[in-house]
Amino acid sequence: MALRRPILVVALIAAAAIIAAAALGTTTRARAAGLPGCVRPQARVVVPHGLAGFPLPRGAILDRRVNRYGYTIVSGYVPGAINPVRDFFVGRLPDAGFRLGQGDAEAAEAEAAYIGHGVHGRWKVRAVAGCPGALTLQIAVR
Repeated sequence: MALRRPILVVALIAAAAIIAAAALGTTTRARAAGLPGCVRPQARVVVPHGLAGFPLPRGAILDRRVNRYGYTIVSGYVPGAINPVRDFFVGRLPDAGFRLGQGDAEAAEAEAAYIGHGVHGRWKVRAVAGCPGALTLQIAVR
């Protein structure tokens, strides 16, 4: 009985250390990218070939990739606020050879279509509820 208690304590301390290290590692990655600690990006994903020249705001992390409705959709997070990030895309996409299509902007999100370099799709940014300074970012490409 006396031996079980120290083993249990050591096991609990080790488990707590592993959980803390995982949480701190994710938070450190997010902060290094300029993102607030309230978002938890995962490992970066490979951007589809058609988006090789697609400009991204500083600190953007794309950490998810799915195929849906005939599009490849990459998503993740970008630090900042809606209007400056929207202005980044409106200003930088044409400079990178993409033509902007119809778009929409509201207080908590902005989106627009694009075409160029043999691909087309949509980009969208949306505020992360309860996490000021962080936006979700989705880029669909076909």
